[in-house]
Amino acid sequence: MKYQDSLQQASEKAAQVKIFLQRIKLAAHPVNYAVCYEYISGQNEQLCHIIEQKLTAQAPLDDFVMADLYSRFLTRDNPKQEQLLQDATGMVSRVAAYTDVAAEQLDDYLQQLDTGILQLQQHPSPDTKINTTVAQLQQATREFRLSQQQMQQQLLLANQQSHQLRHELEQLKQQRLLDPLTGLYNRLAMQNQLDVWFSEQPQRRVAAIAVNLDHFSRFNQDYGSAIGDVILAKVARKISSYVQSSGLPVRSGGEEFLILLPDVDLRSASEIAEQVRRGVEKLRFVSSRSKKTLPKVTISLGVSLYQHSENWYQFLGRTAAVLLLAKQRGRNQVANEAMLAS
Repeated sequence: MKYQDSLQQASEKAAQVKIFLQRIKLAAHPVNYAVCYEYISGQNEQLCHIIEQKLTAQAPLDDFVMADLYSRFLTRDNPKQEQLLQDATGMVSRVAAYTDVAAEQLDDYLQQLDTGILQLQQHPSPDTKINTTVAQLQQATREFRLSQQQMQQQLLLANQQSHQLRHELEQLKQQRLLDPLTGLYNRLAMQNQLDVWFSEQPQRRVAAIAVNLDHFSRFNQDYGSAIGDVILAKVARKISSYVQSSGLPVRSGGEEFLILLPDVDLRSASEIAEQVRRGVEKLRFVSSRSKKTLPKVTISLGVSLYQHSENWYQFLGRTAAVLLLAKQRGRNQVANEAMLAS
C-alpha cells in the first residue's frame, strides 16, 4: 500500500472515497477509508475485483467485510507471515520425517550389532590373536553402542519436539481460519473449502443457508456490545451444532452467518434451516450481572443452491436476497429461492 499521489490527487481520491462510503452506507473510520482508498486508487487488482463482484451481485459491504479485506490485502506482514508459516510447517514436517527414519535405522543397527556380538561370544576362536581382536572389537562396540544410545535418545527427543512443533504450527494455521469471537470459520476458510470442493467435483451441488439475527442492532443498543458478543457466540455454537462434518459454518458478517452444505438439495437444506431456526428460538439468555432474563433471540434464514453459471459473489448476493425475503415476510422464519419465483 504505497502511494505517490500529489496533494490534488489525494484530495480528489478522498472526495471519491467519501462518496463511495456514503453509497454503501459505511462510516469513514480508518479501516473502511483505507480499503476504499485502495479501491479508488485501483492499484490492488484482486481487492478491486472482489469489491466489483460484490457490487455487481449486490452483496453487502459492511464493516465486517471491510475488516476482512483490510486484513487480507492491506496488512503488510500478512502475506509474509503466511509464507513463513507455510515454510516452517514444511521444514518441521521434513525434520520429523528424517528423525523418524534415523531413529528406526539406528535401532535396527544396534539390534544387529548385539546379535553379532552374542554370536562371537558363543563361538570363540582357538586363535589368540583373533580372540584378542574380537575382545577389542567387543569393547569398541560397547563404547560405540553407548554413544549411539545417547544419540538415539537425542534423536527421540528431537523427534518429539518436531512433532510437538508441527502440532502447534497446525493449530496456528487453523486459528487463522477461525473467527476469534464465535469460533466459526472465517471467509478465508470458506474460500479455501470451496476451492477444495470444486476441485474435487467441478459440478458439485452446494447449498447455502444465510442466517441473520433479528433486530440485533437494537439488542446491542439496549444491552451493550459485550452482552451482544456473548449472544453471538452462543447462537454461533447452536448453529454449528446442526452442521455435520462435511458442512462449513461461517461467520460472514457482524451478526450474519453462512452455512455451506455440499451435496445437499434445496429441500434438505430448507429442512436443516428450519431445525436451526427452532434451535436458536429455544435458547434462553440470562444476564450474569442482573440475573434478569434477556429477550428471546430469533433468526431469519435464506436458502439457495449454487448455480455454476454464476460467480460466487452473485450466489451470495442471491442468497442475501432470499434472506431479505424472510425478513420481509415477518422474520423468525425460513425462505428459499423457490419463493422468489412465486
